[in-house]
Amino acid sequence: MNIRQFRYGDSNLAYLVFSGSQAAAIDGGAADEILGFVEDNSLELKYVLNTHEHWDHIPGNGRLLKESEAEFISPSKLCEMEYLSLAAEELKIFPTPGHTDDSIVFGFDDCLITGDTLFNGTVGNCYTKDYENYFSSLCRILEFPPETRIFAGHDLVDYALAVAAEIDPENASIADYAAGYSADFVVSTLAMELAVNPFIRFGDSSLDNFRNGLEMPLGTPYRRWRAMMSVH
Repeated sequence: MNIRQFRYGDSNLAYLVFSGSQAAAIDGGAADEILGFVEDNSLELKYVLNTHEHWDHIPGNGRLLKESEAEFISPSKLCEMEYLSLAAEELKIFPTPGHTDDSIVFGFDDCLITGDTLFNGTVGNCYTKDYENYFSSLCRILEFPPETRIFAGHDLVDYALAVAAEIDPENASIADYAAGYSADFVVSTLAMELAVNPFIRFGDSSLDNFRNGLEMPLGTPYRRWRAMMSVH
């Protein structure tokens, strides 16, 4: 399976996943660029998909559907499915409620397309207010191998690293993360996130001084995460 990343809007990232001659657009706001790539590479756009239905992730849907014979499958419908077939390969579907009730993570090979559930360097807002569900969704993502690559719904790396440095100023991994960043292809690994991202480092004692200053209960991983989300 192959992946192509496209930028649109202020910070949004769209994706085209393809295998053989079949492709799926995910959060395809860069519709012109996606359609051009599909045509140039003799691909069939089979699916138009979204990680969730917030307005900034769906603006390309209409154009992609008008200019192809692709099938649109809503996030709520995807939540009832386990995978979609592209040629002889599977695009796996993982419901990850928290940012929204219909949030989805797509997975294949060593890649996860995480939408606004997990960003490179930070996490999304919990608009559902269901923090326990969001925590469970993040824990599900963290079960993947450390070399798993993270493709998020926005490029927020500069902002995220500035927050991480404020929270954890002695963390030398932040500079390493920044040195590896490229706006042309925004990606990290779970290992990198676990070294830098303060919102998924539930058990990292180096953050305890900061957490203690929040004066919130810290007795469980969920409580440590919930305390950190209070400053998100």
